[in-house]
Amino acid sequence: MGTPEVIGDIHAGWVQDALGRPVSAIEVVPIAAGEGFMGQLARVLVTSPDAAAPPSVIVKLPTSDPGGRLVGEMMRVWEREHCFYRDLAGDLSIRVPDVHLNTLEPPCLVLEDLAPSIAGDHLAGATPEQARRSIDVLAQLHASWFEHPRLATLDWLPGLDDPSVLNLAPMFELGWPGFLDRYADELPARCLRWCEAFVPTIPTWIEGHRSDPVTLIHGDFRLDNLFFGADDSLAVVDWQLSMRAPGQTDLVYFCANNLTVPDRRRFEDELIERYVTGLHAAGVPTDRVTVDGVRAGYVEGMLFYAVSFGASLLTIDPANERGAALFDELVRRTFAAVDDLDAGSALGL
Repeated sequence: MGTPEVIGDIHAGWVQDALGRPVSAIEVVPIAAGEGFMGQLARVLVTSPDAAAPPSVIVKLPTSDPGGRLVGEMMRVWEREHCFYRDLAGDLSIRVPDVHLNTLEPPCLVLEDLAPSIAGDHLAGATPEQARRSIDVLAQLHASWFEHPRLATLDWLPGLDDPSVLNLAPMFELGWPGFLDRYADELPARCLRWCEAFVPTIPTWIEGHRSDPVTLIHGDFRLDNLFFGADDSLAVVDWQLSMRAPGQTDLVYFCANNLTVPDRRRFEDELIERYVTGLHAAGVPTDRVTVDGVRAGYVEGMLFYAVSFGASLLTIDPANERGAALFDELVRRTFAAVDDLDAGSALGL
């Protein structure tokens, strides 16, 4: 049966086909509005005479927001996630949801429901225990794919030289005026100047990091995508921005955006050191990744994320008040980190 385009199109016959098991009834519950900005998500409760049928699944469809569609298509997010589950998910050392259905034309995922594990709250920020657990899983992921030769064989997996990264300048030119209208009065003036000065240098900056060791990164490693279990397990969802890149890319994003400003100031050195220690414990050579090297990349990466927000954040519909509040908090946290770390000076701006 035809793949649904919106959550309201999901029906029992389609779910039956997707699961390959008899389904007598379903209940569709939209979820995660204001959390997953590139997709429509629903929990589907399944009634089936087959005891092997799952009691519920998660259905993920592309966003219906035109701005989100534009950004998603430019960054190939649906292709990336489709290929991730097709090619890599089964070989990961960390927990990801099982897949019942994975199509690209049109994009659709039917995934294992991870309940009763609970997603973190990106807006509230990570607790110290959640942050440490997340960093341990991040180090485990990055260590298992560190400089792995297979990564270079996956033509769908972008690296830092991907056009979506190198061509950030045109998006920045379009998005920055609106970003300034909304946020300039509450952000440090020198950070805004640094963003404007950094954009023309991004291709050269990336070229300077071409020889950095790379791994499989998540690309959107944030609390809304992390499911914490009562047994201390942690599962990671939403692989739309997976890349082949230096591991500190994920570390920057987690620390800048998923910790409140006071907590990031208090814990970021501990988390950087914990991450590097985790890599070494998992077999990454100590001469290939050092605390000083990761910290330097962490500082530079903060400014890159600030530029990325300025280029594209306002093109995406936040969906509701929670999403809008999260956007505002992401901006404040990231620019506070850029300011605290004197990131522009580190880049000679």
